[in-house]
Amino acid sequence: MPNRQPVRTPGDVRRVLATEIERVAANPDLDPIRKAQTLAQLTRVALRAMELETLDARVEAIESTLKIRKEARAQEDTP
Repeated sequence: MPNRQPVRTPGDVRRVLATEIERVAANPDLDPIRKAQTLAQLTRVALRAMELETLDARVEAIESTLKIRKEARAQEDTP
């Protein structure tokens, strides 16, 4: 696969899983029960990756806010 993207973040995982879910769903040769089981498992993992992606964004926003507040306090304390 020449277009391989590195998988480093929950967003990367989500994108890979979305591609695989589409591939499995589009495969007419898979047993319907096996296909359903595979799709259910991939979907569970994708949902967890989405949760982590959201959590990462929230933590980043909190850290940014705390940094801004800390810098503001430092400027207030400077004579």
